[in-house]
Amino acid sequence: MNTRSTNRIFLAAGLCFISFLFIYGLTARSDLQLSDEVAVFATGISWITDDSLAIDELQWIQNAVNIGAIGRGGHLYSKYFPGNIFSSALIYEAAKKQNDKPYLWGARAINPTVGLVELAPSNAGARLSMKLNAVFGALAMTSLLLLLKRYFDWKIAIITVLLMGLCTDWWYQSRGFLSEVGAGAFMITSLCFMVYQRPYYSAFSLGLSILFRPTNLIGLVIWGKAVYDKGLKAIWSGVFILASFSTLLLYNWIRFGSVLVFGYGGESFETNPLLGLAGLLFSPGRSIFLYSPILCLAIPGIWLFNKKQISLTIICTTVILVYTITISTWHAWHGGWTWGSRLLTPIVPILGIFLASALESARHNKIDLSLILILAVLGFGIQLLALSSDPVKNLVDSVIYGDIKYEDTIFTLENSWISLQLKSLGHWKFCDIDAYTLRQWFGNCQ
Repeated sequence: MNTRSTNRIFLAAGLCFISFLFIYGLTARSDLQLSDEVAVFATGISWITDDSLAIDELQWIQNAVNIGAIGRGGHLYSKYFPGNIFSSALIYEAAKKQNDKPYLWGARAINPTVGLVELAPSNAGARLSMKLNAVFGALAMTSLLLLLKRYFDWKIAIITVLLMGLCTDWWYQSRGFLSEVGAGAFMITSLCFMVYQRPYYSAFSLGLSILFRPTNLIGLVIWGKAVYDKGLKAIWSGVFILASFSTLLLYNWIRFGSVLVFGYGGESFETNPLLGLAGLLFSPGRSIFLYSPILCLAIPGIWLFNKKQISLTIICTTVILVYTITISTWHAWHGGWTWGSRLLTPIVPILGIFLASALESARHNKIDLSLILILAVLGFGIQLLALSSDPVKNLVDSVIYGDIKYEDTIFTLENSWISLQLKSLGHWKFCDIDAYTLRQWFGNCQ
């Protein structure tokens, strides 16, 4: 590859990252919706301010919703993984302001009588640290672009990344604070380095992804292919993965005195996988194809890409299938009170490879291009719908303070989450927008 081509690739990667960082950062929620997010954020603040991982101040949440377990010294520790905790804490430490107003969180969904709770002394630091996933979301789209450039021309690669970044649930998840985005970003980065035959970088990236979601150990097949391509000597790159997994075990030991205890208690992989699969793929409330309709094209794309690159097709398909089946057996395969197909988020960027193949095949067929346009518009519309107002607030209003059963939001079309979101538009105002910066810049909202 000549210097001119290399410079062009680096320029494209830089523009991609900056563009998506701007979009995701501008539309970031910069707030906490769920008890999961509160537990992660509070753990990071505790680490920064008290050199401790304990979150005893959230025992009142633990009494209502499982966010962890009692560990060393009789303290409460969250059950979540260190990736988001430590990275967001470092951003908070760098961005916090002295004599700033505190960050306050409303616990309406858990206990409406509690009111506003102070979670951090600096509101500015807190709001910026909650934009963490905007960085990871942009990283994933940049890695996907570089990977696609190995097999497709610039036009297909760029269009695919735009469709993935703006017309799938990846946009919504990148606006939030959950750990799946970091897991997915470093997984696709590991795959990208594998394609470029950089086993050490691939192992390092996969190791980072495991710190966000241990289920990303499924990605060992990616690292294995990187080692195979470079020869047995590259097996030493596995030290990064070993170090990452050891960090997880140490993290458990510090909190609970056992390397095998994550704090999840009775939560486990126990669901009938057929029920979980049906829900993840076809339910009105959680189907990945409903929240990201453009991903339907990834199905024929698997066959099309297989003609181009058999080994990469096998690796990507293996990761996608094993990950999906694993999630389908989790007791809460639906991801709880979170919009979209949350638990499948880590594999979404990988599906972009197969989407690109479908786009390439359809580029000269007007009927196929029309279908792609329809699916893209639908997907983009769903992302704007999610941005229009806080989906979790609308769910709480309908389930906790209304007469709709939570199960109906998953299994019925009439009361599915998208239907509830559409109904909320009947009393919409600008300050309902689910993006802190947009509200502050353009809405003069309180």
